[in-house]
Amino acid sequence: MARKKTDRIIEGHDLSFHYTVYDSEGNPGERRTALDGVDIDVQQGQFVAILGHNGSGKSTLARHLNALLVPDGGTLYVDGYDTLDAGNVWKIRQSTGMVFQNPDNQIIASVVEEDVGFGLENQGVPTADIWKRVEEALRAVGMWKMRGRSPNRLSGGQKQRVAIAGVIAMHPKCIVLDEATAMLDPGGRKEVIRTVRELNRTENVTVILITHYMEEAVFADRVIVMDHGKVVMGGTPREIFSQVEKLKSFRLDVPQATLLAWKLKQRGLPIKDTVLTIDELIEALNHGAAENDLTQPVSR
Repeated sequence: MARKKTDRIIEGHDLSFHYTVYDSEGNPGERRTALDGVDIDVQQGQFVAILGHNGSGKSTLARHLNALLVPDGGTLYVDGYDTLDAGNVWKIRQSTGMVFQNPDNQIIASVVEEDVGFGLENQGVPTADIWKRVEEALRAVGMWKMRGRSPNRLSGGQKQRVAIAGVIAMHPKCIVLDEATAMLDPGGRKEVIRTVRELNRTENVTVILITHYMEEAVFADRVIVMDHGKVVMGGTPREIFSQVEKLKSFRLDVPQATLLAWKLKQRGLPIKDTVLTIDELIEALNHGAAENDLTQPVSR
């Protein structure tokens, strides 16, 4: 049960995990590798995006981060607690909250504020403290005015923000979003990403974002790329997305602005730096135009 002293919220070394495949009659068959020698270190307060094609192991890794799964091999410490020690599970889940793909699977109450307070009530938190933390969490995600609404009357993005509020109310040090925007429309995705970025910036909450939307990874401090259960790339968003052809070899895309800039560079346009956003692309095009004495600036 002892807590290891560390400056890292997540510290994993040589992690391995295998699934057993069952046949149609329920008999166990082959074991398939989901994680294969994964190392991961995350400092408190970092925003880390984990990318990978379907079957890359990224969601399996996410489930290890709050001990929903435990590794077959290697070691994983979350907030200093060894996930292999069953006695640490409660502490780990207090430190690291999970937000899943479908918010309907996490919302159980008929009123927003009651749903956010549900976990606190189960923890035995005093009633006065519950409502204080519910208000803080709902204000943090911009849903306080809808506290009396039925979750069934909310949009997908709003439901996901309520799910995030339920995690925030538990006061975790880290939030893991396991493809939490996958079922949302573009507006809902922007709402959720804006919310977690603000929590990361103002509350120093560590964010682990599992996603296949490249634009969501642009604002991370670090990007990790997985393929066939292994970590195959790691670095800042600019370092990772500058390697367009390598990412394509792992069946991944890059942000649209990055791809367009890369294609323009292939055609000979003088775009020097790696472009991550539309605004950077416009700036790069205007800089190139100025260098080549072109008078018509590019704008949105």
